[in-house]
Amino acid sequence: MAKSKRDFTKINNDALYDAIEEATAEPAPAAIRPRKRDTPPTEEEIQAAREQSRTRGRKGIKMLRVNMSFTPEVHDYIRIMAQAHGQTITQFTNAVFKNDMKRNADIYDQIKALRERLENG
Repeated sequence: MAKSKRDFTKINNDALYDAIEEATAEPAPAAIRPRKRDTPPTEEEIQAAREQSRTRGRKGIKMLRVNMSFTPEVHDYIRIMAQAHGQTITQFTNAVFKNDMKRNADIYDQIKALRERLENG
C-alpha cells in the first residue's frame, strides 16, 4: 500500500467538529448557548440544560441518574407506552413522574416545609 504524500496532522479537528456541530444543531435556548470548551458551565447553564434534557456532549453537565429495576410486566408496559407516545423510555418515565408530582403537589410542599422546619430547629 502506498503512503500518502499529504500531511493531515496539521488539521485543527476541534474547529472542524465545532463547525459541523454548529451547522447541524438546532438553535440553543439562551440559557445554554455554546461556550468555549475551557470555561466551566455556570449553575444556570447546568440547570437549564438538565431541565431541557440537553446535556448530551456538554462537558461538565450531566443529567441526574437513578439505577432502577422493574418487574418484567412493568418494564414491558413502560417500553410499549413509550413507543405508543413516540417517546424514549426516559421521556415517558419523566412524564409519568411529572404528572404524579402535579397530583401530589400539596403533600410534597407540606413535607418539604416540615423538613425545613426540622433542619432549622
